Amino acid sequence: MKYTFYIVLFAVLFSCNSDDIQDSENETPNTLIIKHIKDIGDNNERNFYFDINGRLDSITDTSALSAYNYILSKFEYSNDDKLISSYHTYGTEESFADLTYTGTDISNYHYVTFGYQTDANIIIDNNTINYNDLLESGIEEDDLNIQWTFSLDNLKYLIQKKSTLINNDNSVWNITDYEYDANFNMIESHTTINFGSQADYSTTFTYDDKKNPIAETMDNYKLALYFMDDYNIVDMSPNNVLSKTDAQGVTDVYTYIYNNDNYPVSATITNTVTGEVTNTITYSYY
Repeated sequence: MKYTFYIVLFAVLFSCNSDDIQDSENETPNTLIIKHIKDIGDNNERNFYFDINGRLDSITDTSALSAYNYILSKFEYSNDDKLISSYHTYGTEESFADLTYTGTDISNYHYVTFGYQTDANIIIDNNTINYNDLLESGIEEDDLNIQWTFSLDNLKYLIQKKSTLINNDNSVWNITDYEYDANFNMIESHTTINFGSQADYSTTFTYDDKKNPIAETMDNYKLALYFMDDYNIVDMSPNNVLSKTDAQGVTDVYTYIYNNDNYPVSATITNTVTGEVTNTITYSYY
């Protein structure tokens, strides 16, 4: 009788443990909404703020340089959930970028800053976007035609940006090519500048296999962000940067701590030349 009891007890325990293991294996990570990212460097602090839907709301930047002690970028969305404008302050300078949509397509780009503005009709032709960036200062030699070329993925993945001087023998002023890995992480940007003399420089990146919370919530606004000044400081690759190597060959290495849902909760950036930690980053979620 006692022997039978232990057999039954073992069977019950084994059944429970098997269920627990199976449940654990079947668990899927939660989808989290990014709330705030704080990036602290030696002489500055940058904060990214997001609304309850994970849309980028504002960026603030405090610097040790008194002339640029406080930088603010503010983003605005329409009632039908389109990114329509951004406002920026940088020292004493202000700038505004406004987008007009026709249906789901961006049809006009209006940009105003200190002493300069442009109002451009956007022409979308398959996987290219064209518009003219015309100075209103009367210096026609500086008027540009901007052409963006995308991969055939709904104008999400920019593969080339070209600026051509309109009134100066149609010479290319600069051109940047972008390369992606199989997961559409941007692994290289290569720029050639031809303004009096030619210069080339490249930046390369490597990535982890975890979730980038900004890219996850801002994917539908990627095209609009290309028009906003602060796109370059908003990393939109699906995964998180592990290393960044500049044109001089200097590499910054990113070391993350992740939560159980595979999102980063903190990171440090280390300069491989000096061995010093240059930035510490923290992430919080709704």
